[in-house]
Amino acid sequence: MVKRISIGLVVTALIALIALPLLAQQEEIKVIYDEGQAEATVKSLIFQGTDFVYLKEMVKLFRLDLEWDAITKKVTLTSGPDQVIFFVGSSQVMVNNRIKRTTQPSRFSNGAIVLPIEFLSEILDGVLKAKIDWEPKTRILKVSGGRLNVRGVRHSSYFDSTRIVIDLLKPLNYRARKELPDQVIIDVYGGECNPGELSLEINDSRVKNIQAFQLPNATQIVVRLIQDLPYKDFTLKNPHRIVLDINPPQKRLDYKITTIVIDPGHGGKDPGAIGRGGTREKDIVLAIAKELKRLISERLGIRVVLTRTGDYFVPLRERTARANNERADLFISIHANAALGRARGGGFETYFHSLALTKEAKAVARRENAVIRLEKGSRRAMSQADFILWDMAHNTYLNESSELAILVQEGLDKKLKIRNRKVDQAHFYVLSGADMPSILVEVAFISNPREESMLRNPNFQKRVAEGIYNAIALYKRNFERSMGLVTTD
Repeated sequence: MVKRISIGLVVTALIALIALPLLAQQEEIKVIYDEGQAEATVKSLIFQGTDFVYLKEMVKLFRLDLEWDAITKKVTLTSGPDQVIFFVGSSQVMVNNRIKRTTQPSRFSNGAIVLPIEFLSEILDGVLKAKIDWEPKTRILKVSGGRLNVRGVRHSSYFDSTRIVIDLLKPLNYRARKELPDQVIIDVYGGECNPGELSLEINDSRVKNIQAFQLPNATQIVVRLIQDLPYKDFTLKNPHRIVLDINPPQKRLDYKITTIVIDPGHGGKDPGAIGRGGTREKDIVLAIAKELKRLISERLGIRVVLTRTGDYFVPLRERTARANNERADLFISIHANAALGRARGGGFETYFHSLALTKEAKAVARRENAVIRLEKGSRRAMSQADFILWDMAHNTYLNESSELAILVQEGLDKKLKIRNRKVDQAHFYVLSGADMPSILVEVAFISNPREESMLRNPNFQKRVAEGIYNAIALYKRNFERSMGLVTTD
């Protein structure tokens, strides 16, 4: 009886912490968009002197994409290349992999999610590339510039080429051309931008600067070159962007996927997870990796390297170093999952390397990273601040890694009759520093007796390999088509 009362009190206390009282004062807020060009009215709830607005109204008002995980209470808001992630009841918000805080957490109100008004001006302000001002006395929310669909311009300078990326909120038609030998002009039709934010001084050995202009029906990007140089333009998605390569390599093989490194997790003195029937993770993933190598080599005819070909120990840092040394175009680490204690777990999931945002992702990363203790001179875990700094320097392939992870998850979903746990992100040592798109696949739960039995079955192993292979083949075709190496169907 005492335990039941205690649990009830805890649950009641937690609900009270994240739910607004039903008697919270209800008011209205007037939204003035682009200096009076449009207006709207939204509902608000006032609690402890703070206005809260409904998440669904904000999603509709600012044209955001919304994902909701009812189990973890995780909310993901996406606007073009920008992403906001938070958990209901928490004041901590992840904005493009950087942490921000609000003075009041998001809450529930009669089953609906509500956000403190400062969430708009402090969080969405930057994501929407808009200026959002809240005037509490007049109860007016002023929004300007939030309809911009050409969101940013960035560049990377390499030894023999310069890449310029134009980030878009959605797919837009465009035309690239040269009117002068030392100038490339890109007209983005239907584009709206803030020209000042898109103009850049580059001054590498190929590009002087980039200037942006807002025309009546288009955004114009002018790239001024040091001299007359060739260029190549194409589009990519997830997120949508236009890519302009100045002086692209003449040998287009540089754009092809020619080498893949596959990492069978664990090995030697590190058996990985062990099932109740004695099945060792290291044996299963090696068998899958060898089958995957065979499929890729025979069907795609490209080079495949395994980080280990037998039952021996390979330090985590050496696995990534091997991929870098082999100049791999893709790095795929294969594992089998395990639940703690008596929990069985179940299903497959694919991870790309970024800051873990859920308890489940952190738990998986913690288990896979535990092998670091077996290495000589093992390093301590990265602090959150250290990781963010690291991630800012190594996020070149973040979008490509997440795209590959999605394709692998879809490929496995077509082959396996177990739970699809979806794509997630976490910090894995084995993926740290990989200079190419990289993912980690958890193919099933070895701690689940039913799935342990499946993992031991060679036919199941082949289906896993086929699912991953199909994803790699599709990723390769999409990537090379975007580079102009494969003609469209």
